[in-house]
Amino acid sequence: MKYCLLLLACLPFAAYAQTTVEAQPSPESVAGGSGSGLDPLHSYHDVIIAIEKHLSDSSVPAETAPPPGTVELSARQCVEMALSKNAAVFMAQDEVDAAKARIGQARSAMFPQVTGSLARTHTEYVAPKTTLLMKAFSALGSSMSSGIQLETGNTLVDVGGPIVLSSAMSKLSARLTPDTTPDDDLITSQMNVQQVLYAGGQIRAAIKASQYLAQSQEWQSKATLAEIEYQAKQAFYDVVLAEALVRVADESVNTYERTLSDAQQMFDEGMTSNFDVLRAKTELGNREASLATAQNLHSLALTNLRRILYLPQDTPVSINPKLEWMPAAMNVKEMVELAYKQRPEIAAIESGVKAAEQNLRRVNGQYKPQVAATAGYSDTHGGSFSVADGWTLTVGAEWELYSGGRRHFERAESKAQIEKLRHELLDLEHIVELDVTQSYIQLQDAMVKIPSEQGTVELAREGLRLAQLRFKEGVGTPSETLDAELALTSAETNLVQALRDYAVANASLERATGNSWGPSEQAPPAS
Repeated sequence: MKYCLLLLACLPFAAYAQTTVEAQPSPESVAGGSGSGLDPLHSYHDVIIAIEKHLSDSSVPAETAPPPGTVELSARQCVEMALSKNAAVFMAQDEVDAAKARIGQARSAMFPQVTGSLARTHTEYVAPKTTLLMKAFSALGSSMSSGIQLETGNTLVDVGGPIVLSSAMSKLSARLTPDTTPDDDLITSQMNVQQVLYAGGQIRAAIKASQYLAQSQEWQSKATLAEIEYQAKQAFYDVVLAEALVRVADESVNTYERTLSDAQQMFDEGMTSNFDVLRAKTELGNREASLATAQNLHSLALTNLRRILYLPQDTPVSINPKLEWMPAAMNVKEMVELAYKQRPEIAAIESGVKAAEQNLRRVNGQYKPQVAATAGYSDTHGGSFSVADGWTLTVGAEWELYSGGRRHFERAESKAQIEKLRHELLDLEHIVELDVTQSYIQLQDAMVKIPSEQGTVELAREGLRLAQLRFKEGVGTPSETLDAELALTSAETNLVQALRDYAVANASLERATGNSWGPSEQAPPAS
């Protein structure tokens, strides 16, 4: 029975191993009051004395070899494994990578935008109709088709007859009406290069906003890691609690079996009534049911721990607590101020406010003109001389003078978003203060209970010893022994629960103040 609490006895000191901030102790130990509650160092001192006394009185049995493939875990190992394997960690990092990619998307608007196109068009052309000029030249050629007649004596000689004049008219018509009919297949290739020269500050503001949003996403990722770390610690402590409760219940069953045997022997000898036997059987049945419940809770706790650590559910696990702790010589006010500086959720919203302010600048840039330069080259095959080829350079400005009120309402929306984030920040600060205060009170409550429950266990053990002694001397009854055993079981269960509550409250206080066992790198500043 003495070994049943050994594992849990080591747990309360797993917090503040690496993240304790040096500070002077203060008489204020509970928010809103001074001189009330417990002095932190004095309370830790009481817990240390109680645990050391418990360890000195406990006898550790020989350890059996764990089955092959067993994963041995401490609280710190659970945290490290969860932060390296849990899918939520990878999803948080994916969100960070996506946010960083949006910075590049916003920055791309500063660089030249190059586009190219290639098109082929096939058209079945119909022969064009005769033009008015061509009709006039045709009529003129008909009227002069006989040429010029010269009289030489009695003979008329034709000069420049129809052949000569028709040829001249054809050449003149070809020069005045050239062939503008394109080929049936028209191939057009174009390339355009556009560079924004001035956008009213919209591009730079969009880049800054994306940087602050990426920074905010990194802080949110750290908040996710802190939550996973807390879940890993809590799951670890739940497993140890369940193991301790199984040992308590198992030892209780063994004790009640001996009591039932003694009661049955006394009944057979006529020294007691059947009532003591029936009561012993009833209590034994209750203890067996409690043992089954404790075993089921232990299985569920192991299942949850494997889920958080992403271990296969058939992986055997061996819990090995390690003594890692430092006392937190700080009062609530100091812890709240520390939380304001370290909580990633606060830093995430602060970065979100900066991003919203940059977005407002981007919206304000829509009221200013935009200037851009464009260079284009076009080459057409099969378009005859009517389609020109070559470069085109353009520099132009555009200024939206009236948009129907769209920009005004976009500004109003951006300002409202900034105020919303500021109010969220204010609300979060109150929540952080509440988290720190609650965790600290729970920690102090558990610290008060541990020495008290330890003393209760000692008294219950002494009561059981006296009851058994009276029973052996024939002056006691089995009922007295059963009552003493029940009191001891209840006291040991309460001590186990107090130790677990202390460990979880310590982990909760670490999360509330922004302390972590994992990497502590700060999010990079927006550039």
